[in-house]
Amino acid sequence: MARPRLWHNRLAAAGLTIVGLLIVVAAAAPLIARHDPSAIDLLHPLDPPSGQHWLGTDSLGRDVWSRWIYGARISLEVGVIAVGIALLIGTLIGAMAGYYGGWIDSVLMRCVDVMLCIPTFFLLLAVIAFLQPGIGTIMVVIGITGWMGIARLVRAEVLTLKEREFIQAARGLGASDARIILRHLLPNAIAPILVAGTLGIGGAILTESALSFLGLGVQPPTPSWGNMLIEAKATLGVAWWLTVYPGLAILITVLGFNLLGEGLREQWGRR
Repeated sequence: MARPRLWHNRLAAAGLTIVGLLIVVAAAAPLIARHDPSAIDLLHPLDPPSGQHWLGTDSLGRDVWSRWIYGARISLEVGVIAVGIALLIGTLIGAMAGYYGGWIDSVLMRCVDVMLCIPTFFLLLAVIAFLQPGIGTIMVVIGITGWMGIARLVRAEVLTLKEREFIQAARGLGASDARIILRHLLPNAIAPILVAGTLGIGGAILTESALSFLGLGVQPPTPSWGNMLIEAKATLGVAWWLTVYPGLAILITVLGFNLLGEGLREQWGRR
């Protein structure tokens, strides 16, 4: 079975543990957070970690632990939804290109090539410049600029699968193109799609953090690890905890999703 073998892979097990803990923390944020993440306390600015404030406070006296916890929820939400949008677009385009071939394949793949020629981060900045920064905007923009690799992956899988006997049998029985793609091709290509999605979540979280750090992502007072870092920049020399904890959160989260994705890739590749 996949589960025992996945747990035997130490790196994959570590990634699964990190992701699982992150999900639990994000889901239980209202219970775990000790204070309102947006509550300002000007009497206790830049307090170091203590029993009252486990990770200290920021320049406005807000509890860093509570903001750190709610930032996990924001990062997971952005990562999952953004990658979901990318998977939807990439899977649709890749499946159509691989199944129909011919001029449809040529046109769709040239569109992919054009998108890949544009530096993704600069494309993100250009799109966001014309839109209102916010959580919804970030999720959509990351999704619509991150589907190209998935489209190529799905196309390659469909090109391999569509010549198999069970697809020929489905055609012989009169199944429609939509039924063949949705009921036969995509379910058999789901493993590499899930691997790409898992790896993509880490990348989406990192992108969101970078955009928030530049002031183009999640806007204050909503806590996110990226805007926590930019707020900490002004007090870097006197309040080390404001940069260390959000930075570690980003590092560990992205590492966890990457380890899990690599473990799934190794597991399904072996199978």
